[in-house]
Amino acid sequence: RRLAAEKASQALASDSHAAAPDRELGFDLFKMLGINQNSADDKAAAIQEHNAKQIQEHADKSAAKTAHAVADVHVNVLRDADGNKVLEDANGGDNDFNEDDEATKAALDEIHNGGNAAVAKEKFQELQMAAKKRAEQAKEEFEAKQEAREKALEAKRKIEQEKLEKELAYSKLSETKEKLETQMSAALEDEKRVLDSVSLYCFALMMPFGYEPGLLLRQKEEGVGIFRCESWAVYSNQSKMSDGSNFPFPVHEVKGPQGEPISLFVPLGGRWHTALNRDVFNQVWLEVLKVDEYRKHDWIIKIDPDSVFFPSRLKEVIGRRAPLNQVINQGSEPDKLSCEYCKKPGYEDQTCASHVHWMQSEGSSCRDALESVARKEIDCDCQCDDFACDLPSNQAMYINNCQWGLHGPIEVFSRRAIATYIAGLPICADLLPHAWGEDKFIDQCMIELGLTRVDVFDIMSEIACGDQPAPCGQSDATFHPFKEVNRWLACWHFANKYGHGPEDRIAALKVQQADILDKLEHAEKPE
Repeated sequence: RRLAAEKASQALASDSHAAAPDRELGFDLFKMLGINQNSADDKAAAIQEHNAKQIQEHADKSAAKTAHAVADVHVNVLRDADGNKVLEDANGGDNDFNEDDEATKAALDEIHNGGNAAVAKEKFQELQMAAKKRAEQAKEEFEAKQEAREKALEAKRKIEQEKLEKELAYSKLSETKEKLETQMSAALEDEKRVLDSVSLYCFALMMPFGYEPGLLLRQKEEGVGIFRCESWAVYSNQSKMSDGSNFPFPVHEVKGPQGEPISLFVPLGGRWHTALNRDVFNQVWLEVLKVDEYRKHDWIIKIDPDSVFFPSRLKEVIGRRAPLNQVINQGSEPDKLSCEYCKKPGYEDQTCASHVHWMQSEGSSCRDALESVARKEIDCDCQCDDFACDLPSNQAMYINNCQWGLHGPIEVFSRRAIATYIAGLPICADLLPHAWGEDKFIDQCMIELGLTRVDVFDIMSEIACGDQPAPCGQSDATFHPFKEVNRWLACWHFANKYGHGPEDRIAALKVQQADILDKLEHAEKPE
């Protein structure tokens, strides 16, 4: 290269008067070579001398590098007489592609081969443009490959992201399923605890003819309605059917105050033209006390035969809502009551209740006091229930099931409320002249007796209370009226399948579980 540069400088010196035109891009080959055209003749000898010296120095350096086995990066530099750099080549021309360098080399080759400066410059410009086009083409190809590579990476990233999202979604659904299973298990245990904490005595007053016997019989066969309570009973004014045969279930016969037969036919009257059955039901309540089964349970439920009734729904309302859940079971009831006077010698003139009250005043609970006075020889041998105890007034409470007052399709009373009502009937004698049905009378009498009245308007759906019970999908415990067997059963089955009670904690979990299981079934399971 140095020899080529020396020859090129000699050729330029001999043609110093032929000046090349200026290049638009600012390239000046003569300036790059360090040659001043105005003083070319004066400096020709100096250039020749300088280049000869540079060639010798380069040869000496090359020999030294070869001797020391230095094959690393080296830079060849050609300088002019003024010490300016003319050409530089690193590692024997292994630099990155540069269109100006390529064009410059081509121009020097042209000069070396005998061409003049103008032709060399023109060729330089052509080659430079061609080199730039190749560079632009290479850049475009590189950018296209880069874009394709980025698209491929983006597509791969998207696939990985979608896969990860599916895995996370499936994992989240599985976790939710396990969480719901845990919640369901806890809810089932809680429901069992609530249902076991409330005991119901349910009964119905039945006409001995008409649709009611068949309707109650079908309920018994299906094991629904009052027949799902802990204890149930059917009352009527006769114990046998009109043809003299027995009813297909036990029936307690209700009689008049003197033991005479009574009729269940009653006149209609009052503002709402309802059955004026107050006296009939007072005799029914007296028979309930005589049967004496009610006192073994926490709550007494009177149900009309044409009421579609769900005992478990009512039990959850009672067991979960205050103050209803404050009615406390004071212990097991004695099979036979004997709670009049103390049997211990020396105390025969004292009542069992007075001994119970004294023990309560000394700090004993009702249950402990009852157990204590029941001991033979060492105590009174009194077989009493909690009616002998001094208890808070809220133990005698009942439910008002309609915004217009108590309605008869379902009536809910605590056992202490019924005992107080029967004992307090003489106090309610001033209410007898009113033309009321039994539900209005018992409601007003209990108010007068000071019993706790609790408004619960979501346990009954009844037409007479402004509701539309059919098709029985609401969250109520009772639907009324359904006098035909098929309609009664249709209501029950629809409510049992699609409805739930007002305090049901499991229905919502079942819906969530079904939704999660459906999503898991259609979700893509990760590999």
